[in-house]
Amino acid sequence: MGRIAKRTNAGNVTSEARERYGDSQGKFPIFDQKSAMSAIKLRGHSDNPNGVLERASRWANANDNSAVKAMIERARE
Repeated sequence: MGRIAKRTNAGNVTSEARERYGDSQGKFPIFDQKSAMSAIKLRGHSDNPNGVLERASRWANANDNSAVKAMIERARE
């Protein structure tokens, strides 16, 4: 599989990125810091908010992103 575009020129997430990086329903894609922070902010709209935090946490740990880690920590308080 070739490289997919993750964002449109306008900055929106592409449908291919939603399928690949989203949850089982293609929602809350997490592939960079901006998408991780957006998913954390919007987790209340999910059927499984803790699942969104878990996916964001896995991404933050894999990419050693302290800003996302801190946001997750605040969200869990």
